[in-house]
Amino acid sequence: MQVTIIGSGNVATVMGRILVKNGDTIAEVYSHDAVHATELSQLLHAKPVADIAMLDGNSNLYLLAVTDDALAEVAAQLSLKDKLVVHTAGSISKEILKNVSSNYGVLWPMKMIRKSMTTLEPVTMVVDGNTELVTKQLEQLASIFSKTVTRADDDTRSKMHMLAALTSNFTNHLYHLAADFCEAEHIDLSVFYPLIEETAQQIQTHHPKEVQAGPAFRGDRQTLEKHVQILDKYPQIRKVYEAMTASIRVSFSNEEHGTED
Repeated sequence: MQVTIIGSGNVATVMGRILVKNGDTIAEVYSHDAVHATELSQLLHAKPVADIAMLDGNSNLYLLAVTDDALAEVAAQLSLKDKLVVHTAGSISKEILKNVSSNYGVLWPMKMIRKSMTTLEPVTMVVDGNTELVTKQLEQLASIFSKTVTRADDDTRSKMHMLAALTSNFTNHLYHLAADFCEAEHIDLSVFYPLIEETAQQIQTHHPKEVQAGPAFRGDRQTLEKHVQILDKYPQIRKVYEAMTASIRVSFSNEEHGTED
């Protein structure tokens, strides 16, 4: 398969690297920044293009791996007839490509991607096409990147994108706050790794509600007050702690619990 990559950032780099490893040919790499286009094209053995009007239109696949904000502007400059054209954004409708080609869709890797990655695994690849044939083509394409492939239309994919923030970005921010607290209080964050790993494993076999624990879950006000006092010096963490406590109490307000963690 001959591929043109539009974009030169993290997603373009990693997906391009995987396609080359799969035996596909990256014919062109476009970026409005000529230096970035050249750097990635050298890595992928492709032709660098800094003027989008100079794309030759001969590739089988056009992969738009640009920022969400840039996607509409880039799409408006493309006319690719019946070529397969996909973007990689989770929260943007596939219809943003409807005037670019008669065959278009979405190939979204549900993962925070860094240029240094040599693989996307483990990752869920989310696909959607404007026709059933295109969707099947994208499922086959997605299998190059992952064993886990799922379909989602624009509405469902937007909800999944929000949930990705909730389950990954938000939890990572909690780890960030915990790490800052550990540094300030001279506690080794690594001693919590087994607890973090166990929680992640449990929700793969149980509904998260079934494995909830802790003082907020138990309604242990004495412990909750002690925790809040500890956080007096850390108002940002305290606000998060109190908000999460309130949410847990609402979720379990009508249930009785024992005293075990």
